Amino acid sequence: MQGAQCYDVKPCLVEKLLACRTIRKAKDNFKEEEQEEKESLAFFNTLTLDFEFRSFIHCEWKSVDELEETDKRIRQKIKRFHQKRQKCDEDEPFNPDYVMIDRILDTISVEDSLQELHVDKKRVTKRYLVKWRSLPYDESTWEDEKDVDPACKARPKASDWCKISDDPEYKCGNKLRDYQLEGLNWLLFCWYNRRNCILADEMGLGKTIQSITFLEEMCRYGIRGPFLVIAPLSTIVNWQREFENWSDINVIVYHGTTVSRQMIQTYEMYVRDEKGAKRENVNKFEALITTYEMVLADCDIFKEITWKALIIDEAHRLKNRNCKLLSELSTFKVDHRVLLTGTPLQNNVEELFSLLNFLEPQQFCNSELFLSEFGTLQTDDQVQKLQEILKPMMLRRLKEDVEKSLKPKEETIIEVELTNTQKKYYRAILERNYYYLSHGASVPSLMNTMMELRKCCNHPFLINGAEDKIITDYRAAHKDLTEEELYQRTMVQSSGKLVLIDKLLPRLRSTGHKVLIFSQMVKCLDILEEYLFHQKYTYERIDGSVRGDLRQAAIDRFSKPDSDRFIFLLCTRAGGLGINLTAADTVIIFDSDWNPQNDLQAQARCHRIGQEKFVKVYRLITRNSYEREMFDRASLKLGLDKALLQSMGNNRENVSAVSFCNIFKFLKCGRISFIRSCHFHDQDSAVWVVYLTFPRLELLKSRCLKSSIIMTHMALFSSWPGMFTLWNPRYRVYPIDWVLGSLEKPR
Repeated sequence: MQGAQCYDVKPCLVEKLLACRTIRKAKDNFKEEEQEEKESLAFFNTLTLDFEFRSFIHCEWKSVDELEETDKRIRQKIKRFHQKRQKCDEDEPFNPDYVMIDRILDTISVEDSLQELHVDKKRVTKRYLVKWRSLPYDESTWEDEKDVDPACKARPKASDWCKISDDPEYKCGNKLRDYQLEGLNWLLFCWYNRRNCILADEMGLGKTIQSITFLEEMCRYGIRGPFLVIAPLSTIVNWQREFENWSDINVIVYHGTTVSRQMIQTYEMYVRDEKGAKRENVNKFEALITTYEMVLADCDIFKEITWKALIIDEAHRLKNRNCKLLSELSTFKVDHRVLLTGTPLQNNVEELFSLLNFLEPQQFCNSELFLSEFGTLQTDDQVQKLQEILKPMMLRRLKEDVEKSLKPKEETIIEVELTNTQKKYYRAILERNYYYLSHGASVPSLMNTMMELRKCCNHPFLINGAEDKIITDYRAAHKDLTEEELYQRTMVQSSGKLVLIDKLLPRLRSTGHKVLIFSQMVKCLDILEEYLFHQKYTYERIDGSVRGDLRQAAIDRFSKPDSDRFIFLLCTRAGGLGINLTAADTVIIFDSDWNPQNDLQAQARCHRIGQEKFVKVYRLITRNSYEREMFDRASLKLGLDKALLQSMGNNRENVSAVSFCNIFKFLKCGRISFIRSCHFHDQDSAVWVVYLTFPRLELLKSRCLKSSIIMTHMALFSSWPGMFTLWNPRYRVYPIDWVLGSLEKPR
């Protein structure tokens, strides 16, 4: 072998055949390979060889067909190899000393392309002139640092992938469930095959654990990072705990004030020489956990490091291709990218393209072409073709398919009638904006109207100036009440939803349930918190203003076995991602999100692995208002998810992106229904619940039982029941106490 000169030679000739073995042939696709193993497989011979101008560490197993592509004389060499082997059967293909480094003779710096990292730049790497043990100096070779430096070990070849068939044991004796082991094998398969991927398991199936064990397996192979994990603020402490429970990876949490982050950079991140300068490509840590916000704040720090793997939790955050976070992440030097999301398809296919473009920018580079082919998904052929594209890079499992021990959840939609107070304000808002609704207006004008109506549906105290006026009017009619009693009664009786909450919570507490209450509005949580305080209910709260460490402390107080906390108030967007609240078994969605996936994320906080109880979800919808129409339209988005993803085995995240026509239609529909039902009375009467009976109910139940969801439908009224019974005889009217009692019985 020649190696004294430093030059690159493409392997083309086989210098020596060293050994022969028989193996099973594996297909490239993970699912097909796994199925193939269970069937009869063909056998063929492969050979180990040593290419010219290369050291013994580069010996490879190759099939005869592959060898013929590189060496036309390979058949003759194979024949001579077998003849020689019959005469002298050696135990080892070659002397093990030949792959042991004896001395480093020289080193040079060379430019290395970063195309594999999806970065159009060059980086400087080192090459070493190696003298091998038991070999003469004239067989010394130049080697890349990744081949001889343990700290720079190279990523394995696709042909080296081997499925983990036994049940591996991790730190503290932890073991994966069967489907989690399958997910780990799939992640490793994608890594070996240089395929960035999306782990899209339904919320609550352990994507965090599968990701951590994936990194642990990389470490066991010899690649010990650095790894970058980006997650929502509310989940970074949980990520740290799971790392500590499942692996010995040296992990740091990069978060805090500017001073805190500077201390992390100084003492936790880099190895420094005697002069205090950072040593290139040498880090103290193996994994770093941070948040989206920290990535934007200190992106220059993260760009300096070449990451062996990047894991992004709740990756639907990247669905907007124009967001700054996505553009910054695209410049990072990353060997392998993994996205974690239980909701990869939230609104439309364009958002899915954003994720695919980030994973494989060369394969998914033309958005116009992609959307022209799959933007509408109107035919089965389109759906099937897109599924074929997604299958190699996305793994999606549902709870009912893999987690049989998880009990189903029951979701009850309760339609709530506006109180007389709410009706007056609702009508005033419509009349004040009559011109906009009659003649059309700009989207901002309609959006303002929509937000005011939304506040009114939740609680009229949310409307500017309404609280003082409502309390003053109520004080005039109830002079015998103290100020505290007056405020408490006014607050409850002004909102139909709060009337129901006031009836429902005592029953839930008396039967030992623990409750999660989700709302979109922080001010609405303020009202609910004040109500809970007056009622002396013990509670915790998380919204966007609560710091990460305080969030985890609140979760721990609520979740510990002897906890006296009854209720957890959460903002849907801030507290609906990634956290584990299986101590609760009841969810109340006070107001629904435009994006139904966000509500499903919220429900998954307690309906997940570890939940041993039957979970009930109560969704409150205001009847005959724009909120009802909004919920129906938002629910249609789930159809796209079911058609494209669940059959596999131009909306932005907020309301402002809804089209002008849809806004106008929602408001107009709500206005028409509202006018038809505006029967005001001098006094608020008893609250009634209407149970919706329709022929599809039993069929709906039987179908949804298969998907761990049972749905029922109810409506709540705050005016006399006879009016609505006469208007629509399909509804049966019952007192609220009777219906609340029926809600407590499992269906």
